[in-house]
Amino acid sequence: MRKLISAVVAGCLTILPLAASAQAESDASVLSLDSCISLALQNNKALLSAQKLSERYGHDVKYYRANFFPNFKLVASDVWSNAQGTLGEDLFAGLTGGVNQFLTGLAQLGHFTSAEQMQAVQAFGQQMGGYSKGIEYEFGNVFQAGITLEQPIYMGGKVTTAYQMSKLGHRMSQQGAELSRTQVIVQVQEAYALVVRANEMHKVAVQYDSLLTSLLTDVQNAERRGIRSRNDVLKVQVKLSEAELQLRQAENGQRLAAMNLCHYVGLPLTTSIQVDSEAFAMTGVRPDRAADVSDRPEYQVLSMKAELAAKQVKLQRADYLPQVVLGATYTYMNGLEVAGSKMLNEPVAGVMLNVTVPLYHANAGIHKVKAARLEAERARLEQDDLIEQMNLELAQAANNLDEAYLEVELSRKSMAQTEDNLHSSRSGYNHGTESLSDLLEAQTLWQQAYAKLANAKANLFVAATKYQKAAGRL
Repeated sequence: MRKLISAVVAGCLTILPLAASAQAESDASVLSLDSCISLALQNNKALLSAQKLSERYGHDVKYYRANFFPNFKLVASDVWSNAQGTLGEDLFAGLTGGVNQFLTGLAQLGHFTSAEQMQAVQAFGQQMGGYSKGIEYEFGNVFQAGITLEQPIYMGGKVTTAYQMSKLGHRMSQQGAELSRTQVIVQVQEAYALVVRANEMHKVAVQYDSLLTSLLTDVQNAERRGIRSRNDVLKVQVKLSEAELQLRQAENGQRLAAMNLCHYVGLPLTTSIQVDSEAFAMTGVRPDRAADVSDRPEYQVLSMKAELAAKQVKLQRADYLPQVVLGATYTYMNGLEVAGSKMLNEPVAGVMLNVTVPLYHANAGIHKVKAARLEAERARLEQDDLIEQMNLELAQAANNLDEAYLEVELSRKSMAQTEDNLHSSRSGYNHGTESLSDLLEAQTLWQQAYAKLANAKANLFVAATKYQKAAGRL
């Protein structure tokens, strides 16, 4: 009868915290791994910044592509000045005198025989005399408006190279955004694994506390009947105190792990959440010794960085090659009165071909191109070094994944063995064939094996995530 009462009391003590925990879980939001990743990708500021940078480089590509097309400009200006005066007074006075003397000489030589010819000569002389005081001008208001066109014909390859470099920059920014995305996924999956691990640690702490509570009840009842000593009761109470501390630590760890996951997915830290532990099972990812790092965003960035440095050599060389630019303009001008009438009052069109050939500047171009070539060589060396490091990282990740699978397998075996050992020790203790110390040790071993299995599962999940990232498959 006493054993039945003890079992009922122990069951109640076990059910009450579990019922409270179940009620708390029902009030919390249940998040799957996919939903956590989706929330993190939506709210991660570093990823959003990388995406904005990619969009910006996309506009740069369009900007440099525009250099292949004509550049049209509307030009207009308006100038007013009070400048005025007489233009060429001395010139026209001398010219008029010379013409009159020439005509008088011709008349004396008898070249003008008729009266009409003499009248015409006199009239021309009078007209020339009207300019003897020069031509009056007044600047006044002058305005012009027109359209200009500029079309590069040959710029030493600068336009084409700059456009190609802008496309490389855009692709690099896209790979940078992809790298940020994979980093976010790794962080979320690690945080998710920590929450699952913390939940498992809390479960084993609750079960271990329940086992010791039930055992303490049995030992206390046996002490009253004189079957067990007071020392046995004290041993169980010490273990129970340790279990209560471990339970509190597990609760705190569970709370911190949930807050950490909330941080990565962009939720308030105080949000009550639960994760879908059922989806956290053995991963199907296996290490592939033939895998390489060519699919990783970092690999793509390094390749494009080396190519960009090679393009920079062409861009620097273009500054020291001939450049040909075609220009055209169509302008209307109005203003500038001369001799009482406007001098400018009609449209003007023009075409220009500008050719620039650099000759000599103390070998500045040679040194600039050599510096760009050295930078390109340095970029290639850096690429080779970092690719080797990534290959080492991939090999290490494959080893870690392989070891994680073995750790889970061994932990499962150890867990099965400790469960059998605990059942055997419990039966032997009840029949008096094993001591209390043996039973407490069996319970401790079971708890350690349970915790080790939970750690092994979490480590396997994280190892698989890191391997996928190292292989460029995430």
